[in-house]
Amino acid sequence: MKKAVKFLTKYIVMGCVIGAVVGFGAPFTTGYLIPKIQESREVADEAETQDDNSSEIINAENTVSLDEASKNSIELIKKVKPAVVCITTKATSRDWFNQTYVSEGAGSGVIFHEDESNVYIVTNAHVVSGASQVLISISESDLVSASLVGKDTNADLAVISVSKADLREVGITGVTVAEFGSSASMQMGESVIAIGNALGRGNTATAGIISAQQKEVDINSKKLTVLQTDAAINPGNSGGALINNKGQVIGINTAKLANTQIEGIGYAIASDIAKPLIEQLMNTEETPALGVSVVDISESEAQYYGLPQAGVVISKVLSGSAAEAAGLESGDIVTAFNDNPIFTSDQLINTIKACKVGDTVKVTIVRDGETVQKTAKLTKANTGF
Repeated sequence: MKKAVKFLTKYIVMGCVIGAVVGFGAPFTTGYLIPKIQESREVADEAETQDDNSSEIINAENTVSLDEASKNSIELIKKVKPAVVCITTKATSRDWFNQTYVSEGAGSGVIFHEDESNVYIVTNAHVVSGASQVLISISESDLVSASLVGKDTNADLAVISVSKADLREVGITGVTVAEFGSSASMQMGESVIAIGNALGRGNTATAGIISAQQKEVDINSKKLTVLQTDAAINPGNSGGALINNKGQVIGINTAKLANTQIEGIGYAIASDIAKPLIEQLMNTEETPALGVSVVDISESEAQYYGLPQAGVVISKVLSGSAAEAAGLESGDIVTAFNDNPIFTSDQLINTIKACKVGDTVKVTIVRDGETVQKTAKLTKANTGF
């Protein structure tokens, strides 16, 4: 009996102690510890929420900045692209077996002037040189035939024109004339966009910066003053527009350096150089022409075919030209002009340009192995390229 009472007393005491602990701990836990844990969790959740919101704010700021930059580029391209035309050239030539073939080329041009009857376009001289036909397309229209107004091969610039009547026939009732800016005001690092008929597949745009100003370079044995840019300039872009962040043309794209060791070097004829030359080409009243397309003879070709070292081959005689009237024919080799030896096509062109419309000139040719001299009366250069 005593043992039972002692055992019962022990457990009653333990129960009281446990009850006291629980009685004290419960208020502590529910009144202090649990609220503190909840408070800590709420603070952590709030901090995490703030971090998420901060990320959203940062991302939102970045997105807005990117959108503004893109929007600016889009507006600039929309402004200038209608003034950039796609050029297709066709050249009829004969090979050494006297077989006729037609080759096509692609380039770009910039509309810079219009009058009541015509639209005037500037491009590179090398784009249209040697072409028997030049065609242009505006805003993906059907092709329209263009005429040569004037060209300067040394400056690599040419002006061509299309009639508004021809444009209306393909649905073009109005054109956009590009605004020209000052290339001298451009600084190294300024953003630029190149627009042109890359690869002959229609107008595209590439972006970059001005890499160098007023740089003198030799392109196709001609010294040109150019802007250097890392905006991609590809075949077909020649003659297209290089524009600044105001949508002004500050360069006429002309060439790129292509080499496995070179990347991002393109050249554009500076607008401050191009503008007075364009005006001069526009205002040239009469330029003499013989009316032929010619091809240079390389040294290896001369040796292989037993041809004269001096001379250029006539690949085409234009209908109604001075050359046709003089009896010149495709395949003739022009070896001298007014008794001055001719070695290259550029030399022949420059010699003709030194004459006047109406001048009577002597043209020495080799035909079927025999040297023949022809007399031609130069006409005004209003057809042919």
